[in-house]
Amino acid sequence: MRESNEINMLELIREVFANRPMPDVLVSSKQLSEDERKEVMSFQGKHWSAVTCEQLELCHEVVFWFSAKAFCYYLPGILSAGIKENRPDLLVYHSIIEMLDRSLDPTHWDDFFLERWPLLTPKECEAVQEWVLWLASLDSTAYYDNTFSRALETLDLLKHGVTAIKSKRTAQ
Repeated sequence: MRESNEINMLELIREVFANRPMPDVLVSSKQLSEDERKEVMSFQGKHWSAVTCEQLELCHEVVFWFSAKAFCYYLPGILSAGIKENRPDLLVYHSIIEMLDRSLDPTHWDDFFLERWPLLTPKECEAVQEWVLWLASLDSTAYYDNTFSRALETLDLLKHGVTAIKSKRTAQ
């Protein structure tokens, strides 16, 4: 049963992220070290579906260094890699969950988050929610009790209120 669920989830991710164009710019920060820049550039020209757990183990902080468009483009590959290889323990997964584990008041969301996550479509947010549920079912002891529920609620806010979130933030 679990195998069928994972196949369905991989198909959902593939389908909803299918139209995302490969980014022209992978990194927008000029403050990266040479090693950090090399990690980001290891993704250059690579289709998101070619991302592997091996690469993610070597580049587990890359989600913080990607430009916003590169983050959204490679996110499905990052999510899919662990599903394919049954690796809920990837360090990069902790980073993604920690990004999503935030206040339910969007006015408290930082610019890093607001530059990336609201770029996802509602369908993409739903696919990430399915991934969060998959991760929670396999590796819940590595997180605080309400981490997954807050991540799901954050994604729900993104799914239903991207415009409202941006408006609220700019009104401050």
